[in-house]
Amino acid sequence: MGPELDAMAMAVPVASAVVAEMARGGWTALRGTLARFLRRDGESAVERQLELLDTAEQTLAEAAEEDRDEVRGRLERRLVLQLAAYVDRYPDMGDELEALLPASQDGLPSAAGPNLTAQNNTNSQILQASGNLDAGTGGINYGVAPRNTRA
Repeated sequence: MGPELDAMAMAVPVASAVVAEMARGGWTALRGTLARFLRRDGESAVERQLELLDTAEQTLAEAAEEDRDEVRGRLERRLVLQLAAYVDRYPDMGDELEALLPASQDGLPSAAGPNLTAQNNTNSQILQASGNLDAGTGGINYGVAPRNTRA
């Protein structure tokens, strides 16, 4: 595998994790870590890159629900190219780039979160949650009056 493919292979999961964190609202916490990674380009270049990412995160946060996946995809593709180009310039930074990934092997959840799917569920209601879910004593009400269970 050529070095440019290695750089892309490293950049893809990191970009995905960064964008997932942005979508989740955790960009502020990740911003400093990414700034330390980009430091080799100099302080002014790092600030410019961070300004662009801040703007992208704001665009993602303000996107209408129906447009979020498209905005997220564009941001992720741009970030993949940006990170891969950086690793091409500074090949020794590959380990540092991989260190940006969450430590899922340590039992911590990954930045991408759990993968939840629901398939072949025509005309059914599905509720998926990545954390605890408490429906309470009355169960889940979808805006429909509860059934009368008296016989």
